[in-house]
This record gives sequence, structure tokens and C-alpha cells, in this order.
Amino acid sequence: MARYLFMTGDGMAHRIMLYCAFDGMDAARGLDALAAQTRDQGVDLQRANREAGVSWVSALLDRAGEPVGTSGCHLEIHAQSPLVTAMVTEVADAEPSGRIRAANAVVTLTLTGRAVDWSLVRIVWQAIKSLWTVVPYDDASGFDIDLDEL
Repeated sequence: MARYLFMTGDGMAHRIMLYCAFDGMDAARGLDALAAQTRDQGVDLQRANREAGVSWVSALLDRAGEPVGTSGCHLEIHAQSPLVTAMVTEVADAEPSGRIRAANAVVTLTLTGRAVDWSLVRIVWQAIKSLWTVVPYDDASGFDIDLDEL
């Protein structure tokens, strides 16, 4: 499988927030479900530098067998917590469909470095969309961001 890396311009971080309805799932189980879903799509995720707290989990995501950090994709999941409620409330009035109000989890993809494996980012985003109801947001496009733009 060919892998294409694209420059992110000046190498600054880009964040994509995916507001999700996890249906009672906690953050750690959410990450496990995401890894299983990408595996079903033919990509085995390596989850390096994994850290976790009471209602959150984070990890660097790469393709299995690749050096850690190659993809430039860091994932953080917050679920079932007052922080998620505050994050949703902060942007709810700006989201035109109202679907964001059902979110009880936020998946943040932070893309860093001079090169990002955008094909891996698309696979992760597609897996998230197939698992949960998702309302995407980023600082540049707001709620107008779409998977097809990647």
C-alpha cells in the first residue's frame, strides 16, 4: 500500500476536534474500538506513548511497524466527563445543526511536524465516523470542515 506524506506548511500543529456520541463508552474503550475499526479497514494502528486519566486517553498513532511519530498524528479522547460537557457547551451555539448537543465525547486529532500522513488521518477519521455520530470542527474552517477536504 502506498503511503503519501504531505507537508503541513510551516510545520505548525493543526487540531481537528470530533465531537462524538459515545453511547456510554469510556475513553479507553473508545480508543480500543477505534483501533479495532481501523484494523477492520486494513490498517493496524500502533498506539505509542499512551497515557490515560480518569476520563481521557491519548496516544501517538502510526501504522504498525513504523517508527513512532512518523505519521504526525496524536489522538486524545475525552469522554463522559464535565470537561466534555464544557467543551460542547462552549461551541454549541455556533454549530448550526444542533447535533453537537448529543456529544458526550471529544476526539482531538493533533497533526504536527513538517509531514503528516494524511491517508492515515483519513482512515482514522473514517473509522471514527463509522463508529459514532460525529460533528467535526477545526480552527480554520469551524464546523464547515469535511473529511473530503483532507
